[in-house]
Amino acid sequence: MKITSKSMTEHTPLIAELYSAVDAMDANKVASFLVDNVTFQLGNFDKLTNRKDVEEANASFFKTIKAMRHTISGIWASGSTAFCDGLVHYTRKDLSEHEVPFATRLELQDGKITDYRVYVDISGL
Repeated sequence: MKITSKSMTEHTPLIAELYSAVDAMDANKVASFLVDNVTFQLGNFDKLTNRKDVEEANASFFKTIKAMRHTISGIWASGSTAFCDGLVHYTRKDLSEHEVPFATRLELQDGKITDYRVYVDISGL
């Protein structure tokens, strides 16, 4: 995970820690940032509405790729909502590579994520 954004917010440390866990493909660590009744949606997949389902979905997704890394080029905040965007670079199991833009919206409460939306097209994987 790399942050190249020139703008930083009070939520930048959380975003950095979250995306470090995502890039480490550590579903348990990712889940540690979430409230129990989180709402999570990745791309056009169905919404998930609890932390355990999000952890299991992430663990399943991580098994389908060899590696991933994010470059976050923008970070913004409005109150308890944080936004970031950039590029995500995937390494497939066959070692071929795929890079696409992404954007994320995080609703936060007491340092935990209550609503986690990732806008990305992973159909090329």
